[in-house]
Amino acid sequence: MSKRIVIAHLPWEGNNYLVHTLVEKNHPIELTALCREKETLLGNIYVGRVEKLAPGIRGAFVSFAEQQNCFLDLSRVKDGYLLKKEPGAELRVGDEIVVQIQREAQKTKLPSATTELSLSGSTLALYYGKPEISCSGRLLGEQKKRLKELGSQMFSELSGGELPFGVIFRTASAEASKEEIRQEYLELSERLTRIVQYGTMRSLHSCLYRAANAVPELVKRYAPSISELVTDDRETYEICREYLENHAFHDCSLIWHEDKLTTLAKKENLEYHVKQALDKRVELPSGGFLVIEPTEALTAIDVNSGKQLGGRKKEFLYSVNQEAALEIARQIRLRGISGLILVDFINMPEKEQEERLLVRLQELVREDPVPTKVVDMTALHLVEVTRKKIRRPLAEQMT
Repeated sequence: MSKRIVIAHLPWEGNNYLVHTLVEKNHPIELTALCREKETLLGNIYVGRVEKLAPGIRGAFVSFAEQQNCFLDLSRVKDGYLLKKEPGAELRVGDEIVVQIQREAQKTKLPSATTELSLSGSTLALYYGKPEISCSGRLLGEQKKRLKELGSQMFSELSGGELPFGVIFRTASAEASKEEIRQEYLELSERLTRIVQYGTMRSLHSCLYRAANAVPELVKRYAPSISELVTDDRETYEICREYLENHAFHDCSLIWHEDKLTTLAKKENLEYHVKQALDKRVELPSGGFLVIEPTEALTAIDVNSGKQLGGRKKEFLYSVNQEAALEIARQIRLRGISGLILVDFINMPEKEQEERLLVRLQELVREDPVPTKVVDMTALHLVEVTRKKIRRPLAEQMT
């Protein structure tokens, strides 16, 4: 296996970051930086209070901590939300409600919250809502059929009757054993049951679940397919050790880095990789380059052929665009770019080449675990891409 996870301390501009990196063939393909002084809220579950209703945008503003608010999209709120009064009652100002942060604050926007509480593991995700079994869109038809049949029988038996929560089979479940799925369901359902049963009894602004104390998302997502997990953070090491032992990922070696001469960040050249991921210019093998410019409304990516002597030959232009498509898919994922993305490829004389380029870009972004869609090419030959907003991009995480 060629995938590795590196979780290391990195001093950066006066702050101490814990950088989570997914490395494939010695190249980082995912980077997340957590500032130890500013803990992420993503995934945390709180007892909040409705401060204001906004019927015009079908939303509500909910305080989840002192002087900290989040936005709750009421169009997606279902009857099953947890209120400190009768279930299913109409939401009013002053109501205390259990919410989970599902998207971090980005630029001028508040964090987004949901009432559909969920916990995720490596093979499964459980959520408080409609009790049904579904599967990741990345699983094949036969895999989905097999897993749904397995889940329908197993989960109801483990729960002593009807399925209490919704269950989503994640991509890694395709390679997991029945025992691994069973064990993870028991762990997640027990934890989610406690939150649901006792959440409304806790005081206002209580944190019912802190994602920072959970297994890192990279580990949950990729543990079945990685060869090595190395870290120099003691807390992360202990959390991952227990998780890997409980799930018996035999192909994954957990390594504690302890070298007084060289830090893990230096050994893995993390500072260089972070600088590269923050630089607006990205070099291409052909001598061309990308320019990546985030704005308030969107991210613009410009493809340039550089000063190559290939002239304007159509084969040369197409090859540069092909290189650019591969690097763009990697950079979007590496930098955590989300929302609307506009790509200005080099103009090509043939329509067929444009169509092939779009198909290639669509294939490449399917590897991204965050939902990413290549929409179309506009009349001005700009390619529209959208990527779901979940966490802040790397550039915002490190400022």
